Amino acid sequence: MAGNNEQLPYYTPGLLLPWKWKRNESCTPLNIEEFALASDKLALPLRDQPPPTPVPERPPEPKRSPKDPWVNLIELGLDFRDWLNTPSPPKPPPAAAAPAVKKPRVKPFDLQDIPDAMERIGWPMSAKVMRKWFAGELNYANTDDGARFGINQNGKPFPPSMIDTNMFKLDWILGFPRAKEKYDELIDVEIHSNAARREIIRMFGRHNPSPYYRDGWKLSERNMHQYHKEFQFQLTKVDSGFSDKLFMFLRGAAAPNGLFMDDLYGSLGAFTLNAAIGGHYFYGRQGGRMRVEVHDIAIYMRDVFTFHDRNNSYLHGAIKSGSQYLGHWNKKGFIIVPGATLAGEMTTWDWPMFPVARDGMISDGNIYYPVRNKDYRQWQLKHGQGGDLVLYSDKRLLRLKVPLIVEFDL
Repeated sequence: MAGNNEQLPYYTPGLLLPWKWKRNESCTPLNIEEFALASDKLALPLRDQPPPTPVPERPPEPKRSPKDPWVNLIELGLDFRDWLNTPSPPKPPPAAAAPAVKKPRVKPFDLQDIPDAMERIGWPMSAKVMRKWFAGELNYANTDDGARFGINQNGKPFPPSMIDTNMFKLDWILGFPRAKEKYDELIDVEIHSNAARREIIRMFGRHNPSPYYRDGWKLSERNMHQYHKEFQFQLTKVDSGFSDKLFMFLRGAAAPNGLFMDDLYGSLGAFTLNAAIGGHYFYGRQGGRMRVEVHDIAIYMRDVFTFHDRNNSYLHGAIKSGSQYLGHWNKKGFIIVPGATLAGEMTTWDWPMFPVARDGMISDGNIYYPVRNKDYRQWQLKHGQGGDLVLYSDKRLLRLKVPLIVEFDL
């Protein structure tokens, strides 16, 4: 789309209260070809790689015996004679004038500039996880189940280098009121639900009973990923997808206190708080009835950090959604253009995703570039690296005042 005089609305975070977003009216669409998001920067060095093999030193060359001075003088004379007898080379035709190089009006904005922009707006955790993604080996989910369970493009579980258990602390996550609210809901209500009991029955239906006290964490060899697969029995979701949040925001029904996006959402997006069984008894009773007594549980965060576009087809496939819009970015931060969000949700076409200039000013700081999930996928294929991640926080162990007891028949 070529630049024109059309003015589009957009939203920016407040200066003093970043969670208070302000509507603006002077956003001008620009030509996509001239002002395009770049992906040409060299990729970051791959992390978690063995050190390079040292290059062996070359053995010293044997010393040559010096030539006789008279031999050197004769050779020099012969070379001079050959030079005199060599005809002059023909003069090359005059070079055509090089075409004038059209300099871009602004410096390119590269996808790898986004982590720095995140730090500038106070999103250090978002920048940290994004840099880890850029420096990872090529690994991405390409199905909805892959995005949920951590299965990559080769149909295999994400490799250990793509599973992070150290970056996020549960205390940091629970410092955000909406996450703390879901945490309280999980331990006060959800772990006692019928759904949780059904999952415990399913889980222990494949375990052997024992009269002894056991610890799920130790049985999983203290491996967080294995612990989640073997002993997680309930969860609660925190935050919805970006598009859902934006639509709520535009309707004036944003989260409490006018919150729209922050470092928690920028780093984790929609994630889950999970409950897993810690200390417990599992034994048989009279009549073949089995009994599970859960005394300890662990609470932790889990998220699959991916740029996979899940299947959100509308009208039973009559309209297919495009690639999820992640905001308009530049080196200063980002803005939200509602029209771009609607286009990303309702069409696979690229033309609605145009860069914009705030107040119509063509400068590095005023042009913002649309970013979507597909931009990250294209970057991965271009550079042959970039890794989707499974993220876990540390766990918080809770001793239940009243044990959670479930009985069932095998």
